Amino acid sequence: MCMSRLYRVRGNVGASAVDVEDVEGTLSRASLLALDGAPPAPGDWVVVHSGYVINRVDSLEAEVVAQEIRRGAGTSLASEDSEVRS
Repeated sequence: MCMSRLYRVRGNVGASAVDVEDVEGTLSRASLLALDGAPPAPGDWVVVHSGYVINRVDSLEAEVVAQEIRRGAGTSLASEDSEVRS
């Protein structure tokens, strides 16, 4: 299964790719072939799906979402499931 994820652009790699960092700090490279418009700049937030940047994200909104993801990263599905059953 493929998932879209939130990333911050760390650097441009030519005209067709960018280096990105997810909210957990993992670095990777994403293609710009699916993105309309000018390439994102370092520091911009984007959504990446299956290795392709598909959308830009408002910086303020992205920061809030990134904080929520980081806060929830310590919660496992098993503990959530047991809380629901309580």
